Amino acid sequence: MPTAKAKYLGDGIGQLIPDFSDALKEKLHAFYPDKSVELDEIWEPRADAFVEEILAEAWWAKSALHALEFDLTKAEIQAEHADLLKTLHAVESKLRNLSPGLDRLLNINADPLGCADQVALLAQYVSDASEVIKRSTKARKPIEKQYEIVVELACRVLKVLPEHKIPVAATGDCYFGYTSDAVKILKLIGDDLGLVRDELTWRDIISKTKSQKS
Repeated sequence: MPTAKAKYLGDGIGQLIPDFSDALKEKLHAFYPDKSVELDEIWEPRADAFVEEILAEAWWAKSALHALEFDLTKAEIQAEHADLLKTLHAVESKLRNLSPGLDRLLNINADPLGCADQVALLAQYVSDASEVIKRSTKARKPIEKQYEIVVELACRVLKVLPEHKIPVAATGDCYFGYTSDAVKILKLIGDDLGLVRDELTWRDIISKTKSQKS
């Protein structure tokens, strides 16, 4: 079993989340039900508004997946904790044992020994966290977290479709060659998000969301 590594990922705040692809937006255009009307009263393409409304709901999943990239397993937290503690002890030791030649060249305000005391204090706080980490429960597996995102994505997108007269039909059958628009739309969005599932899986997810509401 591979050993977990310290990742030092940060929390992802401030990082730009890329938009959905132009290819996805173009494909979703084809599902706009009213092909006879191209422009609304303010000359905005209704198909564009239709796509934007669907993707506004799907954006939650994109944001959740972005956050998931910075979510660590218990083993990864332990690895980062151990690595940080090792680094702090090493820094403290070096600060307390600077060669006189280098020490004399530092700014008078540098205070290596004072900094070493602060590093030692931080190292103690980090060390104290070890028991808390040991008692913490194991994080759910990424595949489990992804599944929750998939289900919530379906719930959010499916609530929009009836407003545009698209049935929320859990129909997907490769044998008969027919798949509902609801299944196709979810698959297109899922593929664009990297949540690649086959049409039968999306069909089952739609069935699950419908049974939860009933």
